[in-house]
Amino acid sequence: MAAETMDDLDRAIITELEEDGRRAFREIARNVDTSEATVRARVKRLQSIGALQIVAFADPAGLEKRQMSLIFVDIAMGSHNEVVARLVDLPEVSYVSTVTGRADLCVEVATRDNDHLREFLVTTLGSIDGIVRTECTSILKVHKLRYGSH
Repeated sequence: MAAETMDDLDRAIITELEEDGRRAFREIARNVDTSEATVRARVKRLQSIGALQIVAFADPAGLEKRQMSLIFVDIAMGSHNEVVARLVDLPEVSYVSTVTGRADLCVEVATRDNDHLREFLVTTLGSIDGIVRTECTSILKVHKLRYGSH
């Protein structure tokens, strides 16, 4: 389903779930003025077509002491898919996106400390063919963390 074929009810249900992915269908139904069965059917349909995924999004800083960093990656021509495939499989990597601007990819990583970060940059990323250059910046404090559009 393309976003333009979603109706206002679909969008309202998604908004409710973005605010609280554990919100009961009964509460969502009350909030969007429809039946619980309708909400359940809409959520199932949206999930089955890949338009909706309900996940837990943990702030690593709240779980344990972690060094969070963003790494901007330049990739050799023709190596994009192979580099992305390698990066998404790494346990330290929590986020990978193709971007425009000064780099080809933006990668968020969680490491134990600066020594682990250095090892990740030098050894792990250094062993991936197709990575031309990296630029790393540490995340000092997260001011807003939200998975969603609001």
